[in-house]
Amino acid sequence: MDFRRGIASLFLMLFFQAALAQGSKLKPVSEEELKMTVYAKDSAAPAIYLNKYRETYFDYTEEDGFIIVNEYTERIKILNKTGLDYATKKISSYKRDQDKELITEVWGKTHNLENGMVDIEKLEKSAIFEREVSEHFDETAFTMPNVQVGSVVEWGYKLISPFYKIDDLILQEDIPVVDYYARIATPSPFTFSRMRRGFFDIKPEEKVEHRTLSMSHYQKGAFGYSTHASRYNQVMSFTEIIAEYKKNDIPALKEEPYIDNLQNYRMSIVYELVSTEFQKGEKKEYATTWEKVAESIFKHPDFGPHLENTSYLFEIVKDIKENNTTDEAKIDAALQVVKSKLTWNGEYRVLVDNNLRKVLKEGVGNSAEINLILVALLRECGFEANPVVISTKSNGLPLFPTLEGFNYVIAGIRSMGKTLLLDATEPLSAVNILPGRVYNWTGRMINKNGISQEINLYETVAPSSETFVTAQLQKDGSLEGSVLQRLVSLEALNFRQAHALHNPEEWRIRELTRYGLESFNDYELKGLEKFEEPLYKSFSFNLDKAADQVGDKLFISPLIFLKLNENPFKSEVRQYPINFDYPFVSEILVNIQIPEEYQVVTLPKDVNLAIPFDAGNFTYTIKEQEGGMLQAKLHFEIKQNLIPTEYYQLLKEFYRLRIEKENEKVVLEKV
Repeated sequence: MDFRRGIASLFLMLFFQAALAQGSKLKPVSEEELKMTVYAKDSAAPAIYLNKYRETYFDYTEEDGFIIVNEYTERIKILNKTGLDYATKKISSYKRDQDKELITEVWGKTHNLENGMVDIEKLEKSAIFEREVSEHFDETAFTMPNVQVGSVVEWGYKLISPFYKIDDLILQEDIPVVDYYARIATPSPFTFSRMRRGFFDIKPEEKVEHRTLSMSHYQKGAFGYSTHASRYNQVMSFTEIIAEYKKNDIPALKEEPYIDNLQNYRMSIVYELVSTEFQKGEKKEYATTWEKVAESIFKHPDFGPHLENTSYLFEIVKDIKENNTTDEAKIDAALQVVKSKLTWNGEYRVLVDNNLRKVLKEGVGNSAEINLILVALLRECGFEANPVVISTKSNGLPLFPTLEGFNYVIAGIRSMGKTLLLDATEPLSAVNILPGRVYNWTGRMINKNGISQEINLYETVAPSSETFVTAQLQKDGSLEGSVLQRLVSLEALNFRQAHALHNPEEWRIRELTRYGLESFNDYELKGLEKFEEPLYKSFSFNLDKAADQVGDKLFISPLIFLKLNENPFKSEVRQYPINFDYPFVSEILVNIQIPEEYQVVTLPKDVNLAIPFDAGNFTYTIKEQEGGMLQAKLHFEIKQNLIPTEYYQLLKEFYRLRIEKENEKVVLEKV
C-alpha cells in the first residue's frame, strides 16, 4: 500500500472512531465565567477567549515517518448577540498531491447557567461538516448547539500533518484573549528558526528532554513537497526542545485607518524549517534566499517554459509593429491588446494553470497567465521584458524566503536605468499605474537566465492631486464658484475605479456627499478613458451659507468644503505602523473675491508642519491679494508611505494641528 494512502486511511479511521472524544485540558468552567456579562478590559467586546491552548509535537508512523500532531483546546465566552458568531468554528487543512492534513478527535461542549445549575450540551457528530475549499485546502466546520448570550462554548481537535511545517502560533484574535498557552516540541533532527509577527514581547520557557524512537524513515522535503528515494531503518535517540509560550490579557486585533493588511500585525509566532539531519553527516538545508526562491519559480514547469513558445502571438506582434512607430506606443499597444483579449479570473498566482495559447484563446486567466502573456508579447515586440513576482497586500509581508512568499506576477521592463511596470489584470491600468493590491513590500524581476533582482515598486509612481477653486463671496455670506481638479497616476486610477462601480445618479450623490453640497452644476470629467493621462474634474457650486455673519463681520474658512474636519487617528495608542498605500502630493489653491464693502481684519498665520523623519509635510498660507482677492494655498505631501508605530502620537498631533489650521477663519469687516 502507498504510504500516503496508508496514513490517510489511518487518520480517517481515527476521525470516525474518536470524533467526539472528550479531551479538555482546561479546568472546569466556573460559575464566575458563566455569570460574566462584560469584559472589564474591553467593554465593547462581543465575546472573549477565556482560554487558547495548544500542543504541537512530532510523532512517527511506519507508513509516513515523522508527522506533526497539533492538539487544540479553545474556550469562548459569549457576551452579546454579535458574539454568537464566535460559536462557529472553521478549521482549514492543507493538501498537496496525495498528501493531506487531517482533522480528528473533534469534540465540543456548550455551557449555560440554567436556574443556578450548569447545563452542558455536547456537539453531535452530525453537526460536523467537511468541504473542499480549493485545490490545496479543505475545511472542517461546526456550530455549537444551544448557544445564547451568556454561554461558554468549548471545543478541541487534533490536526495531524505529514508536512514538516509547524503552523503559526496565533496569539491574537479579533476578540480579546484572556489566557494563551502553547507548548511546541521540536526533535533535534529538525532545526527551526522562529520569528515574531506583530508588535509584542514574549519569551518562551525552554527546556530539553530526551526521546528514543524505533523508526523507518522516508526522506521527505519541506512544506508541500515529498521525495521517496531513500529509506532508513534505525533506532533514533534524540533530544527535543520544548518551548512553552504563555501570555495573558491579549487585546483584540482591531481595524485602524491606514493599514495595508491587518494580518501582518496579528500577534503570532512563525516557525520556519531550516534543516533536517536524520543521519549524521546527511544534513539537508531548507532555508534559502529570495534569489533562490525566484530561481525556483523560474525553473518551475508552470512558469519559465511558458515564455519560450510564443508562436501564437505572431499576428498580434505583426499588428503592433505595423501600427506603432515609437517604443512608448508599442509598449502601450501591447498592454492594451492583452487587456482587451483577457479577463482576470480573480486568482492570485505565480504559476500558470493552463497553456498560455489556450488561455489567450479562451480569454480568461489568473494573474500569472495574463501577465506572462504580456511579458512574452513585449519580448516579441523587441523589449527586454521580464516577469516580476510580488506579494500582494492580501498576501502580507513574508518573514522568510519561501515559495509562498510570492503570490502574484506583473510585467517589467528595465531600460536605460529606468523601470516600467505593467499589469494587464486591471482594465483601467497603464504603464507604471498599477492596481493598489500590487503596492506592497518589494518585487523580484526574473530574467531569461533565472537571475533575479529586487524591484522597488514605489519607484515608478508619482501620484498627485491639484484642486483649483475660484469663487465670489457675497455680503449675505453666500458663495458662488467653480472647481477644477487634476488627478495624476494612482490618484486618477483610484478615481476611475470608483467611478466605474456606480451609475450616473449614484455617482452624483456620492460626489455631493463628498463635498457636503446640496447641488452642483456643469459637472464634467475629461480624460476618463485615457488611462495613462491625468484625469480632470470640474463643476460649479453655490453655497447659501459659506460665511457666518455676525453684525458687520463675516467669518469664512478659505478652504470651504475642501478642509479636513476630522482626525482619522482617534485611538489613544496604536499597535501597527501607519501605511498611506503610496507616496503622494496634494495641493489646493483657492481664490475668493471678497465683497467691495468688506475688508480683511484677521488672517490666520501661515504654518509649516513636518512629519517625523522627513516622511512628509504640510504648508498652508493665506494672503490678501490686490483688488480684494483672498488666496489660500495648501500643500500636503507624503514622502514615506510607511510610518513606524513609535511616531503615532506625533502623527496624531500633526493631524490635529493641520485640522485646526484648515478650519481657522478669515474675519472680514464691513467698511
